[in-house]
Amino acid sequence: MRDYDVEAIGLDTPPSEAFKTTYRPAIAVRNNGIHPADVTGSIAIINRDTGLQVFSSPVELEDLGSGETGAAEATSEVTFDLEGNYLAYGYVTTAHDSVPQNDNLYPTSFKVVPGTPPPPVVVPAHAAQHENGGTDELEVEGLAGKLASPQEPEDHAATHQVGGPDQLSIGGLSGKAAEAQTPITHSNSYHNPTLATSSELTAHQGATAVHTAATNLANRETTGPETGLVKGAQLALGSIVDPAGDRYLRSDRYWHAPVPDNIICLWDGTNPIPAGWITIIVNPAPNAPHIYITKLPTP
Repeated sequence: MRDYDVEAIGLDTPPSEAFKTTYRPAIAVRNNGIHPADVTGSIAIINRDTGLQVFSSPVELEDLGSGETGAAEATSEVTFDLEGNYLAYGYVTTAHDSVPQNDNLYPTSFKVVPGTPPPPVVVPAHAAQHENGGTDELEVEGLAGKLASPQEPEDHAATHQVGGPDQLSIGGLSGKAAEAQTPITHSNSYHNPTLATSSELTAHQGATAVHTAATNLANRETTGPETGLVKGAQLALGSIVDPAGDRYLRSDRYWHAPVPDNIICLWDGTNPIPAGWITIIVNPAPNAPHIYITKLPTP
C-alpha cells in the first residue's frame, strides 16, 4: 500500500433519482493509503437540459482511516426546483497524495423527478428493549471508544483474593508490598555463602577446642606467650613483653632472640622500660599509653 492515496469512487449524494428537494452533495471516497487521511476537494453540478451550472462547493472529510470508505460532503446545500437531467463532477485529494489519477469524480448523471421525498420512517419508542433485561439488551463488551457515562466496576475483590479465580500473585514484581511480608521457610540452598544454623553456633561457642592444627589456627586454651605463638589479643600489649627485654615479637607472631641492636618496637608505656632500651620519638606517635622504644647497641 502507498503512504497516502485517496480515491473518488462515485457520487454519494444526490441519488440517481432525486426529488425536488434540498441535498448536501457528497463524493464517496476510499483511503488506499496506510495512514489516516484528511480529504479535501470540490464538486459541481450542471443542468444538462439548460447547460447551466446550478451548484459548486468545496468538499471535506476528516480522519478517514486506512482502508475505510466515507463521504466527503459539500460545505453547502443545493435545492432542486426543476425536474430534468443533471450532471455532477469534481475531485478529492489529500496531503502527499501519491496517485492523483484516481482523484477525479467522473461525470455522473442523475435525474430530478416529480414528487417529494417520502417521510422518514418513524421508529416506535423501544428503549426498554435495549435496557437491562430487555429482549434486545445492549452489550458494550468489546466496543471501542468511550461510553456516555462513567462506568462503575462491579465488586470483584474476592476474585483476586486467596482461592479466587483471578488470585493475585506478587511473584516477580519489583518495589515494596503494602504490608511487611513474612519470608517462607527456606533451606540454606537459598543462601550464598551457606549460613551457620543456631544449633551450629551454640555448639561452636561451647566447644573447648574450637580450632585444630589442621586449620593452621591456634587452640584458644593452650596458646600464649610461653608456647611460642601469641594470641591476637596480646599483640596490643606491645612488641616487647618480657621484662628482661631479650625477646621481640616479629610480624610472624613468634618470639625471636637475640634482639637486634637499634630495633624499634611498640611498648606499653604503663610498664617500666626494660634494661638496655630507651624511649624514641617516632611520628606519628602510637595511641596512648603505648610508646616506641629502641634497643641500645650491645657494649
